[in-house]
Amino acid sequence: MSEAFDPFNVSDADDLFTATVAPTSALVSPVKTRVPSFNIKPQYVAQDRAPPIVVLPKMDVKLKLHEEVTSKAVPGMGEDGTVELFVEGKVMAQAESSISKIPPFSLQITSPPSSECDIVYQNFCKVQTERKIQVSKQRSIKCKVDIPQPKAECEVLRYSMTAETKNMPLLVQSKASLKGNVCRVGIQIRSNLSNQGDINDLSISVPIPNTMQESTVKITRGADTGSWDECKRLVTWKIGTLPHGQSVLVSVEAEISHTMAQLVADDDISSTKFNEKIQCPVLIRCSSLSDTLTDFALSASPWMEDPSTLSLQQGQSYRLLHRVPTRK
Repeated sequence: MSEAFDPFNVSDADDLFTATVAPTSALVSPVKTRVPSFNIKPQYVAQDRAPPIVVLPKMDVKLKLHEEVTSKAVPGMGEDGTVELFVEGKVMAQAESSISKIPPFSLQITSPPSSECDIVYQNFCKVQTERKIQVSKQRSIKCKVDIPQPKAECEVLRYSMTAETKNMPLLVQSKASLKGNVCRVGIQIRSNLSNQGDINDLSISVPIPNTMQESTVKITRGADTGSWDECKRLVTWKIGTLPHGQSVLVSVEAEISHTMAQLVADDDISSTKFNEKIQCPVLIRCSSLSDTLTDFALSASPWMEDPSTLSLQQGQSYRLLHRVPTRK
């Protein structure tokens, strides 16, 4: 019998397959496998991380300092002499913030000594420190201010003081002269070059004494701005705005009374007593939106415990009533 044709030795392959395949029992039995340990450690890449950004609230603070001033030139001191001042001042504040609650801020005050300046603070303005500046002998005061209402202008403090100064915003020169029986009073006013702005609402008033005849009063300079009130015996010039560094000249004249003319003719009165008889004090009213008359100064900064980005705007103003005796 001949052998079966098997060119690829399939029968041998079957025997090989049968020999190498594990029995069924071996397939279902657990096999313990040893996994090699590679000792892998996690790798971290260093990264630069910026610190968290803290956005501070924005705060806009407006401070206004206003002074009501009455002053009087000291007799005998000349045009550039000493002037006595009595000042009533106040500080107003207004604040807005980018958040609902307005953060407090620090108010720094520089003022004359306590013996010359009395300060009254509102409840929301608390004094934290006060010290004396040795060089200038002024006070440096630090306050904590909590504005009670946003956007509303409120009064922070008031102050009053008496002082003397030689740096007035107006330089005033007045003179009375007699020619025959006619007395002429001339007044020249110049805006001080140290002013920061113009002088506003300027008016000049000269009371006419009884030693001059009211029926003969005549405005000789400044007739377009001057007026004569016979009932009040008062000549008034309403100048308005006096630009920075500019000057204005006004004058009025009138005949002296018959009694005074007789005294002059008889030479029974000295020139000094005559000057006192024809004395015409000059009253000056004016205001400014750019200056003050004292050394009271303000500044503001964020409060350290409630930091903010603070923007400060400052304004200053005064209203003045100034009295100058007329000199011959």
